[in-house]
Amino acid sequence: MALYCIKKDRNFLTYRDQFNDSHTCEISELHFSMFNQWHWTTEEDRSKVFTSQREAESFIAERYGEFFRGAEVILFKL
Repeated sequence: MALYCIKKDRNFLTYRDQFNDSHTCEISELHFSMFNQWHWTTEEDRSKVFTSQREAESFIAERYGEFFRGAEVILFKL
């Protein structure tokens, strides 16, 4: 099965979940939404994986702004 990821400027799209990375037990919903964020990484094994090219392309199309400008869908693994 082919898998896809999103790449921009030799970096891979990944999701940082700081809620799970932190050691605090209590966090407000506002802080939770602020600390969960998409970012770019050079580590291919941490990239967000999509099960179809269409899913990855739809993901980019639904977002706007400079962050996703120039991003492309590439084959991750077969």
